[in-house]
Amino acid sequence: MRRTLVLALALLAASCGGSPDSAGLAPSDLITGAVAAMQGVQSAHFEMTRAGAPVTVEGLVFDSAVGRYGAPEAAQAVLRVHAGEIAVELGTVSIGDQTWLTDPLTGRWHELRAGSGFNPAVLFDPDFGWVALLSDLTEVTLVEAGGDTHHLSGLVPAERIEAITVGLATGQSVSLDLWLDAATLHIVRLEFSTIGDEGQSDWVIVMSDFGAPVQIDPPADE
Repeated sequence: MRRTLVLALALLAASCGGSPDSAGLAPSDLITGAVAAMQGVQSAHFEMTRAGAPVTVEGLVFDSAVGRYGAPEAAQAVLRVHAGEIAVELGTVSIGDQTWLTDPLTGRWHELRAGSGFNPAVLFDPDFGWVALLSDLTEVTLVEAGGDTHHLSGLVPAERIEAITVGLATGQSVSLDLWLDAATLHIVRLEFSTIGDEGQSDWVIVMSDFGAPVQIDPPADE
């Protein structure tokens, strides 16, 4: 009877996405909580950085982006890019299916065709963003629990990579590490690498200030 009970418990744990760690936290429970937390995000500050092999946006090499998101589908960011030794900052605003970008030479805003440009609001889209990413993760492992964050790793299917890099990286399956806030289960950090024509690019995405007041308007001089 005892051996049968042990076997039954082991099978139950496996079916739920992995055994709990010593603190009693199962990876599947953390992912389920993170899905609920990210579904409810109304605003957030985000930073995205790229190191290693270059990738381009609007013909310029992308280095980083810092911005904020406001529900349901608005975002603004400053992109740091470069051409040769010349570093440039580009402003971008996305509201719904409209995206504006500043010209690297004049600084004036211009609207891009629908579906093009760097639109970080896609990161929070319920069908393509964080919720879809979490729902599609496989081989999820709890690396470290406790403290301010829980660290997990998992495998992301190819169709999710273009969304979380806002179209900068082509679709490919990758391993990633993510950190969840221990109190809220919001995603606060992701790290992963992609392979492109120029080699390996290393990505870090950090999020904070969930729920802080935010208002995002179309550019005034567009």
